Amino acid sequence: MSTPDFSFSGNIPAIYDRYLGPYIFEPYAIDIAGRIKTPVKDVLEIAAGTGRVTRHIADRIGTNSRLIATDLNPDMLAIARERVSAANIEWLTANAQELPFPDNSFDCVICQFGFMFLPERQKGFDEAFRVLKPGGQFLFNTWDKVENNITAWIARQTVTNFFTDNPPAFYKVPFSMHDPEELKAHVEAAGFKTNSINRITLNGKSPSAMDIATGFIEGNPVITEIIKEDPSQVVTIKAQIVAQIHEQVGGDPVRSELNAWVGESYK
Repeated sequence: MSTPDFSFSGNIPAIYDRYLGPYIFEPYAIDIAGRIKTPVKDVLEIAAGTGRVTRHIADRIGTNSRLIATDLNPDMLAIARERVSAANIEWLTANAQELPFPDNSFDCVICQFGFMFLPERQKGFDEAFRVLKPGGQFLFNTWDKVENNITAWIARQTVTNFFTDNPPAFYKVPFSMHDPEELKAHVEAAGFKTNSINRITLNGKSPSAMDIATGFIEGNPVITEIIKEDPSQVVTIKAQIVAQIHEQVGGDPVRSELNAWVGESYK
């Protein structure tokens, strides 16, 4: 098989935002934005994606504060710009490993479910520390084990079973930073003086199991690998996921427990 394409491009970001955004990302977006210690003057969001957290940050900090929302993926930011409107937001395509800001620029830096996608994760934590002002707040979260997020686990197992050889590794990436000791090591190596890392359980709700299946299949890069293998199987795979969600989780609308690690550190 060819090398997997893990790019969030084309229609993927819009499908990702429509079907997975309200279900798994919105609960943690509300949670992490609510942790900002206000008042703050300058806030930086890393890996803003389609703007799920951005909207809540802007509401939290108020119009007299500045928010710079960054992401490396212009297709994601294009959706965010369309869906999030606030006069105090500046949008910028930027690499979290090489942030284009001077030292000591921000009162708060936030990253929701972004560090697992960095080729060199420590650089992301180092950069967050560098651009924070002394005493500044750093907030981030990462997913717990995929086994502890039941619908994602069902999707992963279903797709893995579909591929007879070399299944796409994408599903391992979002859930690859589930060790709190690893997270603690990253923030300490970056130089943060104090930190807390806690496992936070929230509840996700989706109108239907099919919405969830669509999000986990067509709303991320695994769809590219399925189409390369056999495009006719997309419908079948989604149907199998729906059946397993109904059997293991419940009927529509689907409610499921979500688990993630939330970190809070200070420079």
